[in-house]
Amino acid sequence: MSPFARWFQAEVRSREGGEAELLLPVREEFLQGQGLVHGGILAALLDSALGQAVESLGVKVVTAELSVNYLRPVREGVLLARGFVVHAGKRLFHAAGEAWLEGERVAFAKGTFYRVDGG
Repeated sequence: MSPFARWFQAEVRSREGGEAELLLPVREEFLQGQGLVHGGILAALLDSALGQAVESLGVKVVTAELSVNYLRPVREGVLLARGFVVHAGKRLFHAAGEAWLEGERVAFAKGTFYRVDGG
């Protein structure tokens, strides 16, 4: 586990067949000055969900591009992020996903991932 993953503490609930689901309880250190979850935390959660979805196909990747759209603020609770592979190429993989809080979508993302395991 990477140092970032140890600090972030997102729980991988599922990771199979080009799909992944992660849970992340909101912690105080995730909040910005207005008491809301920092956008970077939501971006990191979505990046992780999309990356886990891609890596569930048996490859190792790094993020080449990530686009996040924020829909509503988050103050507390447990975030759920789902990612899925849209296209699996030889070197580039495209994925998309959403973050949810108590049944409401709070953000969505799309990303491109670059294969780094030599395949």
